[in-house]
Amino acid sequence: MSPRSYDSSQHGKSPSPFIPFTFVAIGLGNLLMTLLWMLLGDPVPLALLHAFAVGVFLTIALGLLYQFIPVVGLGTLRFPRVAYVHALCALVGSALLVYGFQHAAYAWVAFGGALHGIGLLLQLVVLLATVRFRLPPAAAASALSSLGWLLGAIVLGVLMAERFVHGVAPGSLVYVHALVALGGFFGTLIVGITLRLLRMFERVDRESAIARTDIAAHAGIALALAGGLARWALPLALAPFVRSLLVIARGRNPAYQRETGWYTLCSTVGAGAAAVLFGMGRFESAIAIALWFFVGTAVVGYLQRIVPFIWWIRRARSEGARNIPSLGEMNDTRLGVAILVAWLVAGAPLLADATRIAAALALVALGLLLAQLHRPFTLPAKAQ
Repeated sequence: MSPRSYDSSQHGKSPSPFIPFTFVAIGLGNLLMTLLWMLLGDPVPLALLHAFAVGVFLTIALGLLYQFIPVVGLGTLRFPRVAYVHALCALVGSALLVYGFQHAAYAWVAFGGALHGIGLLLQLVVLLATVRFRLPPAAAASALSSLGWLLGAIVLGVLMAERFVHGVAPGSLVYVHALVALGGFFGTLIVGITLRLLRMFERVDRESAIARTDIAAHAGIALALAGGLARWALPLALAPFVRSLLVIARGRNPAYQRETGWYTLCSTVGAGAAAVLFGMGRFESAIAIALWFFVGTAVVGYLQRIVPFIWWIRRARSEGARNIPSLGEMNDTRLGVAILVAWLVAGAPLLADATRIAAALALVALGLLLAQLHRPFTLPAKAQ
């Protein structure tokens, strides 16, 4: 994407980049600490699961929504200082969740979950006020609707923690919680954001399909909650999204970088595999694949697009769009592919419970990712 292809008149006012960057910094810091913990320590599985799902992927995703909703939803971010309160809730809440699971101190788990719930409610107020409590464009509406699933996942998580406190096993609520969080929140969020990003960076417009894919995703999650054969509604719900991706693959502009499409493809394969395993009743495998290959791949890949885009807007306003590197120059395609390969390779030993090998490989991916993300901030202006 070149500077000339971005038309600010078709977007809302971009908020301060330091709002989403605060969440991204917290998430990447948590990722580094979690990988080092895997390499040098002995994390309990539930603590490790929430360190990734909540401390890393959720924190980053919620932070980027403070940028995504105003820009796509054609509004100005309201009450921006509240976002920093949310960031504090996310930071402390994640730490309490992980500590509580690691030490079987479930009262702290409940407290950490409640802090995340408070942060989410604050974000909902900010984002709904930003779109003026009206139905925004499809991509923004899809992202906002996903937060309803997240609220449900948080409530379920706190209720389960309270059961643990009183010595009551949560039973099947564990898998319901995982389905609502990974499928309901991340699934519907990634559907809407993916088609929007592919429109921007692959230059193929399938945004008209967001409403259909979003409805199918919500319906599939809702049906799968019934259990039994209804669980197979989950892979079927992916069909409209896969169809859109096939249309994009046939019609994309070959002049643009391909790595966004590669990340999307790998993430979608991960989602399909997790959905099939869930339908078969292999819940633990489904959760692990969904977390690393579906959610993780999408977050790692889309960060490499969204962070440069945010900083490009800021530089374009201060230095002039013609005087700074294009978005294509801010992203190194070969580095992007190397990050993808390293991330996917790290997932294999993780599934085999070889956590130290997985951590070492994932640290390579993280190092490459940080090298990619620093480029927008350090590339010099064009010579005049």
